[in-house]
Amino acid sequence: MINTGIDIVNINRIRKILLERKTQFYKKIFTPKEIEYISKGGDKPETVAGIFAAKEAISKVLGTGIGMVSWIDIEILHDEKGKPFVSLLNNGEVRKDEIGIETIDLSISHEEDYAMAFAIGFVSKFKRTLYNKMKSELKNFLPKRIEDSHKGTYGRVGIIGGSKGMTGAPYLASQAALRTGTGLVYTMVPKYIETIMSVKLTEAIIRPIEDKGKGHFTKESLPEIIKEIESLDTIGIGPGLGIDGDRLYLIEEIIKAYKKPIVLDADAINCISMNPNILLNRYNPIIITPHPGELGRLLGKSTKEIQENRIYYSKYASGKYNIIVVLKGFNTIVASPKDDVYINETGNPGMATAGSGDVLTGMIASLLGQGLKPIDAAKLGVFCHGLAGDLGSLEKGEYGLIASDILDNIPYVFKEIHG
Repeated sequence: MINTGIDIVNINRIRKILLERKTQFYKKIFTPKEIEYISKGGDKPETVAGIFAAKEAISKVLGTGIGMVSWIDIEILHDEKGKPFVSLLNNGEVRKDEIGIETIDLSISHEEDYAMAFAIGFVSKFKRTLYNKMKSELKNFLPKRIEDSHKGTYGRVGIIGGSKGMTGAPYLASQAALRTGTGLVYTMVPKYIETIMSVKLTEAIIRPIEDKGKGHFTKESLPEIIKEIESLDTIGIGPGLGIDGDRLYLIEEIIKAYKKPIVLDADAINCISMNPNILLNRYNPIIITPHPGELGRLLGKSTKEIQENRIYYSKYASGKYNIIVVLKGFNTIVASPKDDVYINETGNPGMATAGSGDVLTGMIASLLGQGLKPIDAAKLGVFCHGLAGDLGSLEKGEYGLIASDILDNIPYVFKEIHG
């Protein structure tokens, strides 16, 4: 299996940059070894353009572009005969190991006005068999369906969320839980949106919670919610919830009162970011499913910092708060305090669409409700979520993929895993 990357750079553009701001450009783009090589050759624009193009091509082989892997994480060197080769540093090396690239071949060529670089990354045999390996391992996580069973056998899951104008999020999470195999899903929403949710959801059980006509949960909603969740096997909080002090209070009190596994997503994470210490000194298992911006808010870091150090900050948050962190995005990361980091390899760019995360929340909550250990539920959830998106893209393509397409393909994912 190979990954390829190609890039073309206009030499005149580079010539102009060297005349106007060579020092700053070199410092930003090139390593000391590269600068030494370029300088020995007389700072030729053709040489600079070739190395610049090579870095872009390598970033495409790594599947990141320049961003998570920086310019100086990719070093283009030359052997005794002048043949270019690649040395990956820092995040570049981490990314190479993540996707299993064993070697990278690089070619740089020039013509009068352009420099062109072409790179090929050869993926290891292990990574070629990753999908089948993971499918085999993850299959063992799923509880077998037994003949003498009923809907209560496969878990009672609660989805807590929704607010005025945000009915889609709890709908997607609830449907995802049902499609993932949950026997009973209880969708707790503000009473203001009860009618809408009753129309949208046929199979889920709607539990309207008094909201005094505000269209969102208030502090006074707490007693009803606590009563509703007492008999449930797991709950997911956050889809469409909204953010304010009342909802922060609700989440804090629910975490204190509920002793079973909880999935926190979206606005639940944003609320907790106002007081992260809520996550400390508790005994129930918690999985959070942030995107980089949400994890950044929780840790007081920028989105850029999180993206450049995804593995580190996932593991850091997991250890600091004794939680499982599912950091969404390209190669979703699952980190727990005790286990190694799991990097998911299913999914595609089309899944960067509104509601995709709500589907994941419902899937993980469903697997928890069916009795999986939290770390297994997180790993299997992200794997199957990505695979459902991959199946959806086969029919709809990546541009037209929406969250309900992911939802519709969940049953086929489990059918595929069971083979």
